[in-house]
Amino acid sequence: MSALLNHLHERFQSGEALASALGVSRTAVWKQVVELRKAGYPVETQKGRGYRLAPGSPTPAALEALRKGSFGAFYAYLGTVESTQEVLKNWALDGAEEGAVVLAERQLKGRGRRGRAWASEPGKSLTFSVLLRPALPLSALPLLPLAAGLALREACGLGGLKWPNDLLSPDGRKLAGVLLEAQVSGEEVAWVLLGIGLNVHRGVLPDGAAALEEFLEVSRVQLLARLLEHLEARYTQLRDPPALLRDYRAMSYTLGQRVRVATARGVLEGQAIDIAADGALVVQSADTTHHIGAGDVELIGFLGGSR
Repeated sequence: MSALLNHLHERFQSGEALASALGVSRTAVWKQVVELRKAGYPVETQKGRGYRLAPGSPTPAALEALRKGSFGAFYAYLGTVESTQEVLKNWALDGAEEGAVVLAERQLKGRGRRGRAWASEPGKSLTFSVLLRPALPLSALPLLPLAAGLALREACGLGGLKWPNDLLSPDGRKLAGVLLEAQVSGEEVAWVLLGIGLNVHRGVLPDGAAALEEFLEVSRVQLLARLLEHLEARYTQLRDPPALLRDYRAMSYTLGQRVRVATARGVLEGQAIDIAADGALVVQSADTTHHIGAGDVELIGFLGGSR
């Protein structure tokens, strides 16, 4: 099965040609195609033309041709997994290098922030995790989700950010989200798993979600390469928090909006007025200013932005 996957690309190839390349029968090729589809890989068939992977599929060869920087140099393209976070966690424990990436076409137990499920449909999204080993103090960790959200915005080229790291479409629907899990020892961060889910093509999406192709033509592998490039640049910028926060504020759909925030201490409403130096959301409520380090934000009355 993996041998066939290595031979498939965006151009159709006949079963006969693939059988010859692999040294097997055409029936064996067909059986491997069936198994690849079961595993979650987006293999397409067209009568008279043969087989191909869906255009834009983020195979290792396709990504390597586009990749810049070091992120993604060690990369796994998987079909179906429980969670890319769990796969990458095992890599981290085994000593994998920073910038390693695990991407899956389908996750059975994909999750977003606060344990919410994140659905992924083969060939429709980018769901992947990146391993980071930041030589930064623990106090800098809350800025990492902001950096990831900003990289998402830059790679996609549209929409705006809902604090801390959701990318919203121009009409206010959710395009992408980020999940951060860290292994901390004392005041040091041993490693971070940065999980990203981005809706690229139209498919089965939850209410309030959008796909990027509703707004522009896009290739998944090109988008992945851009995202890894921007993520590496913004990750480096964690050493210059003022510049990072300035750029984040410029891309925010949250600032200036009336918000409702669910926190561990309860729900509060007010005006989002700033992002603090530590990455906290600053909300003005009556005569009280709140610094919110973690919480779920709802933009009250938000009808979309112009970015």
